[in-house]
Amino acid sequence: MEASAAAEKKPQLTGPLGGLPWDITIDILGRLPAKSVFRCRGVCKAWRDITIDPGFLAARSHCWPADVVLYKYEYRTVASDDGGNDTVAVDVALDLLPVSSDEETRPRRLIRYANRHAWFLLVASSNGVLLFRKEEGLYLLCNPVTRQWAELPRLPPRPPHLKHNKAMVDAECAFYLHSNSGEYRVLCRRNSSIKETTWWILAAGAAKPRRIDMGAAAEVVAKVAPCLRTAVAMHVALDGRLHWPPHQAAAVAGETEMVVFDVSLETFHLMAGPPTTTAALTKVFDMDGRLVAADFGKEEHIDLWFLEDYKNRRWELRHRVEVPLMDDAIMQQVWTQGGTARPTLEPRSLLSVAAAGDGEAGNIMLGNYRWLVVYNVKTKTTKTVDSVVKLWGKDVLVSRHVFKENLEKHACFTTAEQCSVDLSSFHFQ
Repeated sequence: MEASAAAEKKPQLTGPLGGLPWDITIDILGRLPAKSVFRCRGVCKAWRDITIDPGFLAARSHCWPADVVLYKYEYRTVASDDGGNDTVAVDVALDLLPVSSDEETRPRRLIRYANRHAWFLLVASSNGVLLFRKEEGLYLLCNPVTRQWAELPRLPPRPPHLKHNKAMVDAECAFYLHSNSGEYRVLCRRNSSIKETTWWILAAGAAKPRRIDMGAAAEVVAKVAPCLRTAVAMHVALDGRLHWPPHQAAAVAGETEMVVFDVSLETFHLMAGPPTTTAALTKVFDMDGRLVAADFGKEEHIDLWFLEDYKNRRWELRHRVEVPLMDDAIMQQVWTQGGTARPTLEPRSLLSVAAAGDGEAGNIMLGNYRWLVVYNVKTKTTKTVDSVVKLWGKDVLVSRHVFKENLEKHACFTTAEQCSVDLSSFHFQ
């Protein structure tokens, strides 16, 4: 009875489409691009009610494919002080490439902003919201689909005698959506003194930051969590927990550990990672609700470890993806620089390596600007994304960030004009 009553309250279309069941209606509308969905809201009240319904927004978010974020640097020639010309990067553009891309898929523009001295640094992405850092202590959230912004509360000012101490810096360690409250949060670590570390939660819509007590044991684990600005691989949100890529366990060679943050308890713990000897070259991602680790430690192939049993921490090597030889034109350029036919990765180079999954289609995107492939776990086939590889040498970089469109208008977000920060350099596509 209660389920039937709830179903009756769902908004329904009228006219020729009025007889469509709710699930079919949201399935059809959920496959439309964001701009088309926004246009539907202007058709009539029934269409608007459906496209703002929480059930529709959740269903679309679940089925909408993930995109890998690309950096595109745009240059301009300007007059130099000595009378000549200089080429400078004036803009940074963020482009999106679907995880399920084929050979000819072209990246699409998401946002462009000025690359000036006071430029904004993209730090992380979570549930369709980007986290930017402008300067120490100033963090901004942006939903580029709804074009909304939010400024996070700032940490308390430092004591005067520590203000200019370079060792005393704030580090943002995690960015995530807290599902129970609907808040976007940043977990920050502050070195308050040489011996003291404090932890803070910066939540969108909150008036001030909230300090949390990690406890001595959890704080030791927490120190392994890297700063988002310098991390070569991002954490993954799954089942109310954030998971960081594995690191080598101190006890036994070949055993790894992963740092985990419980967003409800707000504490850290360790869990067993995949059994690999190249943990420093491993990235993790979510594949249809399952944790997957991509090990880039071998030159010829990438190992894909799946966490088959979360409770018992049982990992299984399910797939081995061959790393393709590079395009002839790119290979020629690499050889002139002393490189090889297959790129050798170092831990730091993972900063520009993609590892992302599209659970519904069974596709996984792996690689960088020299070689980029889409591997399908269902057919066990691999295809190259030549449209990106052909951009090699044209100031396009594959990033570590993954983006999924979010059509929800957040209550605590505002327009760019209402923000206290000048956002006139940002241009949406």
